[in-house]
Amino acid sequence: MSQSHTPPESGQFRTLWDKQGGLCALCGQPMPRHRFEVAHATLWKKQRPSFDHIRARARGGSDKPVNLQLAHAECNWKKGRS
Repeated sequence: MSQSHTPPESGQFRTLWDKQGGLCALCGQPMPRHRFEVAHATLWKKQRPSFDHIRARARGGSDKPVNLQLAHAECNWKKGRS
């Protein structure tokens, strides 16, 4: 299954995007807004914005907006592995 060319354009996504200025909450680097801002689909897979739980659900965190931030998919994955 292929990745979407754009992240979900929900109200929550737009709110977090604006609040963070399009920067990853974990590494501080810019995130692409859509697939065609990066040279290749492989880069999109790693750099696309994803919802990150500040406190992981596995550790009692919730899906409430106060516990969410946007992060590169790769940064989010690395955080989850540590």
